[in-house]
Amino acid sequence: MKLSKIVLIMMLFSMFLLISCNKEDGSPTEPEDGGGSGNTNASGQPMPDFGGNSDGVLATINYEFQTMPGFPAAQLSMAFAQFGTGIDGGNVSVNGNSLGKTSQGSTTFYMTPSPSNPTQTLTGVSFDGSNHNWQVSGNGSIPQMSGGVQSPSNFSLTGPANNATVSKSGGITITWGNASNNSNVLVVLAALDNSGSYYAAEGLSDNGSYTIPAGDISGISGQAMLQVVKYNYAPISAGGKTYYAVAEIVKSVTITVN
Repeated sequence: MKLSKIVLIMMLFSMFLLISCNKEDGSPTEPEDGGGSGNTNASGQPMPDFGGNSDGVLATINYEFQTMPGFPAAQLSMAFAQFGTGIDGGNVSVNGNSLGKTSQGSTTFYMTPSPSNPTQTLTGVSFDGSNHNWQVSGNGSIPQMSGGVQSPSNFSLTGPANNATVSKSGGITITWGNASNNSNVLVVLAALDNSGSYYAAEGLSDNGSYTIPAGDISGISGQAMLQVVKYNYAPISAGGKTYYAVAEIVKSVTITVN
């Protein structure tokens, strides 16, 4: 169990590096909320982009990805927080779980589990419409704050299937189950080659279906990672600043785009 969690944490950070590199050269499409930096953060998972309206993010994430055919999907629940460009915010917890603090150069972020403690798990954090409540002690320019967000409910990614080959000529249609009027959806399609191409659309209706327009993915061919994210968010105002609590469920598959 310990080894598998270490491997999964390293995979999450590897995907963060992949998406970060893709953002430098890609041309994302944001049909609803605008922006384009929502996929670059140290959690390794895509998040909604709040642009210049956000002074930080506190996120709970349930991440699931398919492995080899015939094996069950791997799943991990994690918590992540970052203030400003990576400022120490003191002690951070969600539903009583204290997050580990990690520094990379001059940047500080919070994460559980983390590379230094990959076996740590979240307790009392469920993705079933329950509340995820945050507490931040504050430090320096980061104020003390508390706030929460209602989590989305779990869903299934019904199409495309993992390892499917899809044609982009008519666009790529994505379908998922357990649609709801209470959540938003973010879709990311990232090429797994060195082209640096990716597509992102956020603020989508949670109606169970979305088609990526063919004209927006002309630069993506071959193997690609498709992620569908169902999320809720709520602002937290403190010290004249606005932070966002996010709860999201991420489903990920690998497909071949022709």
